[in-house]
Amino acid sequence: MHAVRFLPAVLFAAGGLVSAATADQAATVRHQLEVETTGNKVRVRLMVENRGDATIWVPRELAAGEDITGRRFEVLDASGKPVDYTGMMVKRGAFTAADFHPVAPHTTHMNTLDITPSYAFRKGKHGYQIRYDGPWLADVKQLDAVSHSPAAPVRFSFTGP
Repeated sequence: MHAVRFLPAVLFAAGGLVSAATADQAATVRHQLEVETTGNKVRVRLMVENRGDATIWVPRELAAGEDITGRRFEVLDASGKPVDYTGMMVKRGAFTAADFHPVAPHTTHMNTLDITPSYAFRKGKHGYQIRYDGPWLADVKQLDAVSHSPAAPVRFSFTGP
């Protein structure tokens, strides 16, 4: 009878420990965005820092690709309204291990993507903000166990053609 009374408290305490471990693990991965707007282009440099002791995996399209095939970033105009995604849309099956790029422990990986043709940037000079929720895997064999380490939002201005 006493065990039944204390079981919820024990489960709650164990849940707290699991949450703390997950928070520590997430703190080992850091995403950062930089935006360059020269030559009538909006180039986004995505940096993934793995501060942990084990390899992590990030979406290959963003880590090693040149183009995006869907709304991978949240781009907002100066009033906070989402900018329409106008780029390529690829219908595909479920992700596999091949869709992820490894980032070794204690390293930073960078890739630059030109998102100009992918979002409906307005003509003239306007302010924008870009966000990225930073998905990554601790184990490429567990594709449904996605963690997130969002990048800090970045404000930028761009003069569209």
